[in-house]
Amino acid sequence: MTRPLEGVKCVGIIMFQQATVAFSMMADLGAEVIKIETPDGELGRRLGVAPNFPLSPYFETNNRGFKCITLDLKKEKAKEILYKLVKDADVFAQNFRPGVAQRLGCGYEDLIKVNPGIVYLSASAYGPDGPNAKLPGTDGIAQAMGGICFSYGVEGTPVTTGQIAVADETAGFHIFQAVMVGLYHKLKTGEGQLIETSLLGSQIRLMGFSMTRVLFTGEQFPRSRMRFFTGQAPNLTCTFTDKNGKPFIIQVVGEDRWRKGLEAAGLAKALDEAGCSKLGDIAASEENRKIFLDTMDRLFATDTREHWLELLRGADVISAPINTLAEAAADPDVIANNYIIEVEHPRVGKIKEVGFPWKFCKTPAKAGIAPELGEHNSEVLKGLGYSDADIKQLKEEGVI
Repeated sequence: MTRPLEGVKCVGIIMFQQATVAFSMMADLGAEVIKIETPDGELGRRLGVAPNFPLSPYFETNNRGFKCITLDLKKEKAKEILYKLVKDADVFAQNFRPGVAQRLGCGYEDLIKVNPGIVYLSASAYGPDGPNAKLPGTDGIAQAMGGICFSYGVEGTPVTTGQIAVADETAGFHIFQAVMVGLYHKLKTGEGQLIETSLLGSQIRLMGFSMTRVLFTGEQFPRSRMRFFTGQAPNLTCTFTDKNGKPFIIQVVGEDRWRKGLEAAGLAKALDEAGCSKLGDIAASEENRKIFLDTMDRLFATDTREHWLELLRGADVISAPINTLAEAAADPDVIANNYIIEVEHPRVGKIKEVGFPWKFCKTPAKAGIAPELGEHNSEVLKGLGYSDADIKQLKEEGVI
């Protein structure tokens, strides 16, 4: 079977996570992705490498399926190679801080002279405009600037960044979407275009209706283990712990379903006696919320989360275990849907890694592996017309 993006050629000076995530997904779907690195390689290759395992989980995940060539773009011969690569490419991408690509001769205005129809993706930290546009940034910076840090933890504890790179990953997904739109527009019109994305912009989009809620009401979200929406359809999301200290979560919308779940789990009487069995009662005051949490904590501490989840799910109350990453990776639904996959790596044998968030019945995805530094120098350069002698000379001159 073919893959849906076969025939699409992408060239990128992309590093770390924000942009590479997007193009690794494109590679899974069949796109040819040629990654350009400096001859000494990007720092991401060494992130997370442990003494007992030679692969970087960071680099392997974010660069799988790529081809890799090395170019020192401060040298004119390297720019010539880049321009030859771009001449028949569909997409070019870079995630330098603003201004660097222009200095290296690979800005949008430089490359449309070579390929007027190129879809050009520029990913930055803060966005192309604004007072901080030229500053570098990272996942943690975007989490902080975008407001998500205030959703972690509970009142009275230090504000912290999340352990998972949600800003980088979200930016990667948005880049993937943006490039698909750019390619679709090109397919319809023949036109390329400049597309600019950022970590901060993607983080704000991730806030979604939560950001809109703040804009509507002017109220800051509380830092709490309980999320509550009042109004015509009260909505409760809350975490609890069983007798063994194992956490789980409940989310419910509407009084009727909530009551049905309480009765099925045998919790209704105790909450009635405490005066907080209705969602409206819980929302009425901070005191009621504390009584509710204290009562539920006491009740749920009498049995296992498996017991409670069986009762709650049987009553159609949305609930689930709160998994560690290891538990999530072994979850039967995750395994059944290929959200975790196993691939063969030439250096270490079989490895497990994240799989695919989608299923195509006609054109399924397939994961590759991350390339070695400069692994495809000869293949790519010969495809551009360079001989073995030319490639040897380029290496001696430090061009590749």
